[in-house]
Amino acid sequence: MNEVKLRWEFRDDVVEYCAKTIGLGPNQARLTPPLACAVWHVEKKQCTIYTGRQTTHGVIGHEVRHCFEGHFHP
Repeated sequence: MNEVKLRWEFRDDVVEYCAKTIGLGPNQARLTPPLACAVWHVEKKQCTIYTGRQTTHGVIGHEVRHCFEGHFHP
């Protein structure tokens, strides 16, 4: 994927939203709560990054990488 339309949204419930969206079970979500997530919207042809209101460049960069490379975690 070398051409990606990006959108960035803030969510006050980012941990709960991302855990549900990426399919984390309750135990895993408690052990490693997600700080953000990237979600593909195929019909809109865009990738949306969801973060809390306070985030870091590292978190945003990590999610942008998901938008371009997909799932790269082991």
